Amino acid sequence: MNLNKRTLAAGVVFLALMAIGAWLAFSPQESEPPALAQRVSLWAYGHAVDFDSFSAVPKDWLEQAGIEFQPDDRVLLNGLPIDPQESVAYAEHIYLQFQPAATFEVIEDGQTLTLSAAAATLGEGLWLVGRAVQPGDYLSADLSAALLPGLKVEIRRARAISIEMQAGTILARTSATTVGVALAEAGVALQGLDYSLPAEDQPLPADGKIRVVRVSEAVSLQQTTLPFESSFAPDPNLELDARSVMTAGQYGIKVSRVRVRFEDGQEVDRQTEAEWTATQPVNQVLGYGTQVVVKSAETPDGVIEYYRAVEMYATSYSPCRLGIDGCSTATSSGAKLTKGIVALTLNLYRALRGSRVYIPGYGFAVVADVGGGIPGRLWIDLGYSDDDYVGWAKYVTVYFLTPAPASVPPLLQ
Repeated sequence: MNLNKRTLAAGVVFLALMAIGAWLAFSPQESEPPALAQRVSLWAYGHAVDFDSFSAVPKDWLEQAGIEFQPDDRVLLNGLPIDPQESVAYAEHIYLQFQPAATFEVIEDGQTLTLSAAAATLGEGLWLVGRAVQPGDYLSADLSAALLPGLKVEIRRARAISIEMQAGTILARTSATTVGVALAEAGVALQGLDYSLPAEDQPLPADGKIRVVRVSEAVSLQQTTLPFESSFAPDPNLELDARSVMTAGQYGIKVSRVRVRFEDGQEVDRQTEAEWTATQPVNQVLGYGTQVVVKSAETPDGVIEYYRAVEMYATSYSPCRLGIDGCSTATSSGAKLTKGIVALTLNLYRALRGSRVYIPGYGFAVVADVGGGIPGRLWIDLGYSDDDYVGWAKYVTVYFLTPAPASVPPLLQ
């Protein structure tokens, strides 16, 4: 008999069971009933019927009640499943329960299965057919739902996943179809800028591995100094080569707003979002003296009168020590190179040509030649003939002797 038809005919079967019970109850009985007769209480299709039977085989009792047993049907004796074709021990009162099988449809991981089980609930039916739901599996209906013919349910079997985080790895099982749902089921929440690999809206990866990256940001204000520039201005109140601070220089301050991104505690990016000048720099103005003051000094070569004394780095040269091939006694002024001739850089030579100077340890000399100089140093080259040459390479005080030229350069550079 088709199970759906059997279900639809449950009322008819019930009426038949009631009729059989009435006939058994009111039919004429012998004064002495057979010794092996036993009372059977049968529960089927939601109703109970009592009758006497001389058979010890449950299947016979079902037939006596008008029920045709099918392979997937189930019979319970005193609440325990039995084989209806095997005899049972004699008892004065037998309590029998008949559970007709119901055909239902299961879509498991995309595969459609037609199953049959004699059970009161969906969960029991799935267990009977070897399709029990395991932890983490998805079931579209409640396990306690009544197992009715034609019921359709979906099962998604859980898969093993591993969620890697900075704090450690979480192992779990899930039937979720997307990474986001799987993380939620595992109790892993993405907050703020956190992200996962693969992303939340992506399907679970084939290898089941998910990585969660915790992201944070910090915003800070950073200061840097802005340099000031220096310039010179004449100060008529100072002597030549004296210095004064006419305007003190001040550094400026630049402020930057910087956003730093951290992933799992490690800095991965740094962006400057805005910059502004909080304090403008103040340029420095240094005064230089312009007064010519004549002074005198006692030297091993006698008393000298000078208007300027300057520290300069002294080197020396001679006709055959010019740093070129060959020898020459020619100078820029036309004078013959010998001791008493000194050279300065071109700018100073133009301003001081013909000026007399005194260098301790060298003696008196005249500015009469031009040399290349040494970058970053005030420089003088002391002339010699080849016969009396003395090598120089040190700082000395150079005295510029009177009379001072009509136009004294205030700065030597």
